[in-house]
Amino acid sequence: MGVYGHRMVKTPNLDRLAARGVRFDRAYTQFPLCSPSRVSMLTGLRPDTTRIHDLTTDFRTILPDAVTLPQLFKRSGYVSARVGKIYHYGNPGQIGTPGLDDAASWDVTVNPRGVDKDEETVLTNLTPARGLGSSLSFYASPAADEQHTDGKVAAETIALLEKHKDRPFFIGAGFYRPHCPFIAPKKYFDMYPLDRIAAPRFSPDQTAGLPRAALWTTPPNWEVPEDGQRRAIQAYYASISFLDANVGRVLDALTRLGLAERTVVVFVSDHGYHLGELGQWMKQSLFERSARNPLIVAGPGVSPGASPRSVVLPAGYPSPAALAGL
Repeated sequence: MGVYGHRMVKTPNLDRLAARGVRFDRAYTQFPLCSPSRVSMLTGLRPDTTRIHDLTTDFRTILPDAVTLPQLFKRSGYVSARVGKIYHYGNPGQIGTPGLDDAASWDVTVNPRGVDKDEETVLTNLTPARGLGSSLSFYASPAADEQHTDGKVAAETIALLEKHKDRPFFIGAGFYRPHCPFIAPKKYFDMYPLDRIAAPRFSPDQTAGLPRAALWTTPPNWEVPEDGQRRAIQAYYASISFLDANVGRVLDALTRLGLAERTVVVFVSDHGYHLGELGQWMKQSLFERSARNPLIVAGPGVSPGASPRSVVLPAGYPSPAALAGL
């Protein structure tokens, strides 16, 4: 059983990170959508203050003088670097570009692009009427881990650690999976046989009388048949284990470079994810599956254990800053 209690999904590297850190079991996004959540976490301000409620507005047009979390470290003499998606990217459309980045936050930025971008033409898409970034689509890739965008994120992050190991650093490793399309090496799909995966049962009674604002997906399950739902869940699980493997590569590098005992590691996502519960998929609902997100903090000054406290993502700003003494 993995760190978050799932009986099937294998996350050995996140498990070992959690074993030496604090796992927050009641961590919540403040807005179940990518850019509003990320801007809130990186500025320490709630969406009511940032007024970022969409995926296209640059927060600097509203808050030009905000000091972001990486900017604070940069001003304090740290090397501030980003690999991949930290601020919002249109995923997968903007992979390989700066996306909606904030230049003032970083000394160094890297925008990897892997083989998964080329494989978008051969994937299976169960919802072709939807944009690829919000579709149920997947592909079990024959390419090696290192050829994928997330494999390159891990490699470029390790290169930055090697280069700056003798200086204080703030490095953001922005992995793209398990965001759709669910493209991952085939070996991760093979970890989850379809005959062991069940789609959640949905009945209209489950959502009868609920306020419309609480739901996003209509019609239920986007009218994808049960077999398709099971295949999408398999691909999501595969994407999580692929992410976990890349996290493991970064953790191994920290150990190899003698940095593990003096580096604060924060593992976090910007929101949760539905996999057919209540007929819902992905995010943008007000239910636990969408609003709750993973959060693990490990490193010096952190006592291992599980925290039952409710926390929200703007706390992702003051906590690392305090641990670094800023």
